[in-house]
Amino acid sequence: MTKMTDMAAFLARPHQRYKDSFIEGVEEYIREEQSINWHPDILATRFDEYLEVLRQAETEPLAGMVPASHFWLISANHRYIGDVDVRHRLNESLRRFGGHIGYKIRPAERRKGYGKLICRLGIEQARKRHIDDILITCDDDNIGSYKIIEANGGVLLDKIDNNRGVLTRRYWIYAEA
Repeated sequence: MTKMTDMAAFLARPHQRYKDSFIEGVEEYIREEQSINWHPDILATRFDEYLEVLRQAETEPLAGMVPASHFWLISANHRYIGDVDVRHRLNESLRRFGGHIGYKIRPAERRKGYGKLICRLGIEQARKRHIDDILITCDDDNIGSYKIIEANGGVLLDKIDNNRGVLTRRYWIYAEA
């Protein structure tokens, strides 16, 4: 299997030009039984509204949410690969599960090195927002995710019970001295 290179993908703000491949990715997540906020049929007709919700989340988040910047990992041929959310600060809930950075790679693009890349690019975006120490979490049984976090400098803080049926691993990525 061919591994991608840093030049093969880039972060972009969610945009109309990636609509079709994004919806394809959402359909893949649904087939995998992941919970998705917007159904593909709704996205097909109200994509501009979806993009506006993402833009507003940066400065005017919904109740109970924190400001967050959303980015999509896009392939060299302009297809959606995955996404990363950079949360500008933590609330109590995010300290337990979620952290500063959340990322996912669509199922068809996994095991190609994109997870490690999107995590690194998310860390770079957090640093641009002056977040020095970055918390990232994952499920204890998500071996791929914790290997990605550790490869990006994550130091395991602990494993906690979040009443989700599996422990949560909490990692810090510390500011460079």
